[in-house]
Amino acid sequence: MKEYLRRTPVFSGLSDDELEEIVPLVVKRKLRKDTVIFHEGDPAAAFYLVKSGRVKIYKTSRDGREQVLAILNSGQIFGDVPMFDGGPYPATAATMDDSEIYLIRRGDFRELLKLHPEIALKVISVLGARLRQAMELIRDLSFKQVPHRLAGLLLKLAERYGEEAAGGLRINLALSRQDLADIAGTSRETATRELKKMERAGLIGIDRRQITIIDREGLREWAR
Repeated sequence: MKEYLRRTPVFSGLSDDELEEIVPLVVKRKLRKDTVIFHEGDPAAAFYLVKSGRVKIYKTSRDGREQVLAILNSGQIFGDVPMFDGGPYPATAATMDDSEIYLIRRGDFRELLKLHPEIALKVISVLGARLRQAMELIRDLSFKQVPHRLAGLLLKLAERYGEEAAGGLRINLALSRQDLADIAGTSRETATRELKKMERAGLIGIDRRQITIIDREGLREWAR
């Protein structure tokens, strides 16, 4: 656990002795796929880290549609906003795979921030990056049509999860058409139709849930 904490952006830079102080505060949980960790509006009980698997952060509309705000994997944090403002969780978190997560209870985490202010600065840095992503999402949903949003999403996923492979840059993240639709703010049928258009245009290759970007420049033009 100490080695894992050392590799996370939030706790990197702490000494062995400081990490030893944190380890007893960490609670491990193994969760099955599609387990809700907390709901939007729940009282904030803990700060979380993803050890393995994937966690999605999303909001749900009144008619039950999901808008995915983020997909998190190993080393990433969530449930952090209420640690500062004392409010409830602003969105819902659920596992996308069988996952292992670590949590530090709210009271323990706040005491930790008092002892190590540099941790607070690192969390604020993560919050700042997330705010930029949220502003980009709002812009895209407000001003871009679905084909452009979907192309832009694939480029962002490739930047974060891309691996060079035969024929192009493969997005090493298994996402269903519904997952992509939820992130892009559209229906599964529309997402599937637009992906097929990109495939026919020679921009991407699709093999089940794996997507490979074949023509990055062409996809950038599609995203504009």
